[in-house]
Amino acid sequence: MTDLSIIIVCYKGWPRLYKCLEALNSFTGAAFSSEVIVVDNKSGDEEILKIEKQFSKFRFIHNEINGGFANGSNLGVRHASGDYILFLNPDTVATESEIEKLLSVAKQNIKFTVVSCKQVSETGKESIAYGPFPDLFNLTGFQRAIFKSLRLQTKNPVTDISFPDWISGSVVLIRHDTFNILNGFDEDYWMYFEDVDLCKRIRDINGKVAFCNFVTIEHNHGGSSRINLKTTTLTKTEVYISRHVYMSKNKKGIEKLLIQSFMVFNNLISGFLMAFLGLVFFFIPKVYSRTLIYYKLICYYIASLFRLSWISPRSVNFHKS
Repeated sequence: MTDLSIIIVCYKGWPRLYKCLEALNSFTGAAFSSEVIVVDNKSGDEEILKIEKQFSKFRFIHNEINGGFANGSNLGVRHASGDYILFLNPDTVATESEIEKLLSVAKQNIKFTVVSCKQVSETGKESIAYGPFPDLFNLTGFQRAIFKSLRLQTKNPVTDISFPDWISGSVVLIRHDTFNILNGFDEDYWMYFEDVDLCKRIRDINGKVAFCNFVTIEHNHGGSSRINLKTTTLTKTEVYISRHVYMSKNKKGIEKLLIQSFMVFNNLISGFLMAFLGLVFFFIPKVYSRTLIYYKLICYYIASLFRLSWISPRSVNFHKS
């Protein structure tokens, strides 16, 4: 039996994927045995075949659809043989020594259901790879800034291992059998919040979400989600959509109604100015993307109203709802 199955779900972003696989290819296997499974979410690009040929000792799975992160990850797990599963984003660069530390923590602490670690860019800037579960008081950037300020005032000293509500899906270590018991990632999500949802289900059964502050993996955001205007627009729209999906699954009654209503009105009102500016400065892709995101969001809200469902239109379960 293999100790660890490393699963990477990719969609283009080839330079970052190459760098990620190059790092994994250097593993000696002295401390733990591992296999690498790359799931290509129908990139439609021959470059993946070149990469597959170059990293021939890794297993490549060509998804028949671009079903998103949850779908691709679950597909990878179905082909995995490791006792533990490590999900890595294709824009990460992991060393064998840091992965060994992460795996050791999981093995030595069987009550830790899922384990993750610090993530820094190639310039050394740390990204926020954990956080509190979303609720009515931390939905907007302004609310989160206030929350962060209050949290800093009462912040405890950093320990080797902390226990946040959720950890980012860019680095997720979990026992293979536990992942199966949880039925994997929820494929109602296409991209984003499937990691938060998994952690919520773990916490609901009194499981522990552990974050190792003494383990660091390089993560350079945007390897697959910001490759062009179309992809950027699509993925950023999914942030809004997935937040609605999460709330529809994890909130009830009046709280659920208040949160969903607040998000709709806040997104439409706060996004209007940027959408207008995008029309004026259409020749600037980054600004124009806000117009496209606003348009897609309106279409989503109209469709959700008629369908009476918040599920993402790109989800593999969309036509089942």
